[in-house]
Amino acid sequence: MRTTKKLTRALSALVELLEDEAAQNPNFAKKLEEALNELPEATKKKAKRTKPSLDKIETPDIIEAFQVKGEEEFRFWLRDFDLITLKAIIKQNGFDPGKNSQRWKEPDKFIELITEQAIARLKRGSTFLAPKDN
Repeated sequence: MRTTKKLTRALSALVELLEDEAAQNPNFAKKLEEALNELPEATKKKAKRTKPSLDKIETPDIIEAFQVKGEEEFRFWLRDFDLITLKAIIKQNGFDPGKNSQRWKEPDKFIELITEQAIARLKRGSTFLAPKDN
């Protein structure tokens, strides 16, 4: 780290010295300009591709869709979504608190997790309800 600071200071002093000499001597300034013209121009940095935030992706109401469609049709309906939307559904609904699905690449695994969690959410608390009379 120290050598970097020393080198930076030395180069700064050298540039300052060159600027002073170029200001006083037009012939030197011309030669300096010619020498610097051979340097390559700075390249533009490529903008980093950012993944869309999973919190900002609009997702459907999964529980309502499951209730309306039933389990089999629900699974087929989920196949229409891309991988990013499936991940957003899982994140926004808190279906994977252990974050095991972050390494997954296959949509079928996401669909299975979403379906299992939707079923579990619908069954939650059902043991405390009185049985239905037929």
